[in-house]
Amino acid sequence: MVSNERRQNTDIAFHEDEVKLAKKMMDTLRTTVEFLYYLMEHRSKASFTIILLSTDGLKLDSMLQKWKRETDILFEIDKANNVYVLICQATDQDGAEKFSEILLSNIHLNGGTHTYCVATELRTTNHTIQEVIFTMVEKYMNAKREQDSDCVFFNRLENLNDISAQDIVYR
Repeated sequence: MVSNERRQNTDIAFHEDEVKLAKKMMDTLRTTVEFLYYLMEHRSKASFTIILLSTDGLKLDSMLQKWKRETDILFEIDKANNVYVLICQATDQDGAEKFSEILLSNIHLNGGTHTYCVATELRTTNHTIQEVIFTMVEKYMNAKREQDSDCVFFNRLENLNDISAQDIVYR
């Protein structure tokens, strides 16, 4: 007998919006991250940080344009859902933490609510671009599902298999 029931195992099922977000990020960021990887391979000690950010109640595009440096690269990922990515060149974990906290504080002061932020520092090219982006999207979507807003989740790609050390949270 054939069953027409759909599987209910949500451990391997993702919402359509989550899959589309991952696709948009790959389409938008791949070439830029490839170029930065190229620079990392040919320049010693070059690093960068990717910050994935969204908020409700405040348009991020103009605020992020105002706050970013000339070397930071701003990408609009999903205008309807106010999702943006900043790639901050020559920015380590400490700098990304401080910048993310400044952004969150300014978003809050200007009326933004339910702000979600995931940051990842890249010091090596040991991880594929897909792994970097998909890890960030997964952490971002988990934070949204858990409604864990108004903090910065800092991914550590070196520890992907160690769940307890996977990220650092700054509130």
